[in-house]
Amino acid sequence: MVPWVRTMGQKLKQRLRLDVGREICRQYPLFCFLLLCLSAASLLLNRYIHILMIFWSFVAGVVTFYCSLGPDSLLPNIFFTIKYKPKQLGLQELFPQGHSCAVCGKVKCKRHRPSLLLENYQPWLDLKISSKVDASLSEVLELVLENFVYPWYRDVTDDESFVDELRITLRFFASVLIRRIHKVDIPSIITKKLLKAAMKHIEVIVKARQKVKNTEFLQQAALEEYGPELHVALRSRRDELHYLRKLTELLFPYILPPKATDCRSLTLLIREILSGSVFLPSLDFLADPDTVNHLLIIFIDDSPPEKATEPASPLVPFLQKFAEPRNKKPSVLKLELKQIREQQDLLFRFMNFLKQEGAVHVLQFCLTVEEFNDRILRPELSNDEMLSLHEELQKIYKTYCLDESIDKIRFDPFIVEEIQRIAEGPYIDVVKLQTMRCLFEAYEHVLSLLENVFTPMFCHSDEYFRQLLRGAESPTRNSKLNRLKKVLL
Repeated sequence: MVPWVRTMGQKLKQRLRLDVGREICRQYPLFCFLLLCLSAASLLLNRYIHILMIFWSFVAGVVTFYCSLGPDSLLPNIFFTIKYKPKQLGLQELFPQGHSCAVCGKVKCKRHRPSLLLENYQPWLDLKISSKVDASLSEVLELVLENFVYPWYRDVTDDESFVDELRITLRFFASVLIRRIHKVDIPSIITKKLLKAAMKHIEVIVKARQKVKNTEFLQQAALEEYGPELHVALRSRRDELHYLRKLTELLFPYILPPKATDCRSLTLLIREILSGSVFLPSLDFLADPDTVNHLLIIFIDDSPPEKATEPASPLVPFLQKFAEPRNKKPSVLKLELKQIREQQDLLFRFMNFLKQEGAVHVLQFCLTVEEFNDRILRPELSNDEMLSLHEELQKIYKTYCLDESIDKIRFDPFIVEEIQRIAEGPYIDVVKLQTMRCLFEAYEHVLSLLENVFTPMFCHSDEYFRQLLRGAESPTRNSKLNRLKKVLL
């Protein structure tokens, strides 16, 4: 019987929404007390109900007025409400699902992987700041490396390759952070989160002051007043550092390059640097009373700022000098596109990698244009050759320039217009491409995409490392790779 009664009690509690009633009583204790007294008076003094109706009408009017003006009320609002519209920024969103594809340029590309977005691979693109701010930020990051990386790394090796990769990762993290800070809706954070937390803290401090007479015990009394609502990071310094480590791990998918989280050693190093050397000192600085008072004075003071005595510093690419490689020795693992094309095995691995990334047609365009240029640059062309070249140009235009094509590559509009004009014109105009720059610039664009984006990605891919470890794989896997090589080549 006892479990059955308990189950029925829980169901009745859910239907009556007692938790909601308890929360309302906690938020509005005076109003609930007056309502309870008025209800008791109506039951005990029912002969004077005509007099008590005056008070009931007043209560009903107050509730109706509050629900009518409250935007978060469960009842329908009879007045129009002015809804705050968050600011819309034109910055490229990082890690979107198929937005502004680097290959085809379509808004919602379903063919190419999101990791191919140039903004995802290089978030510092089109991100420029003042040269003085850039120099100061570079100095801070250099101090982080000098204090927490070089002391133990110099005992291992003098090679700067690892530190160069770490510099690029830090630049990636800082660029992502800058882009996301620009997207933060500060008024909503202040009104919906900061003010509520500040009022809650003031309420706790007031209650703690009433319990203690000596201000030396005020901090401990405030922590006890929070009770179970006390944040886990406030329990001890060790818990705070542990919390920041876990928080940093949760941020890795948003602040690190794609696939960087697969490297456990790198993520551990970045976690310790960010949590212990960046976040923890930053929170200590922000929590300092002098810092809080100074920020409040800045926000409250409405006096105009002092006029600048020096001219504004020029804008520079974000942390470009900081990320420049210090290692002058060429890496044995680094490849150039020319080396890949000269070796058949590497070319097969590279094509297989592009196939996995959905970008084989980028290399196909490069090869097609090279063959086309070899044919069109001949001194004298017959009508049959011009007709064949014109048909080939039409095929290039339909395959790589039309919006509806699945193999579309993003080019500058003037390049597409020039190619379209020749492709849709008479076939004898194809000889104009010998002196026009449109096709050559399209080739340079695709070649730059292959050299600067796909080749570095290939050097960090599993396909390239399988090529380095060839012979160590099983015979079954090697036979499968040989069959696949025949299909692709």
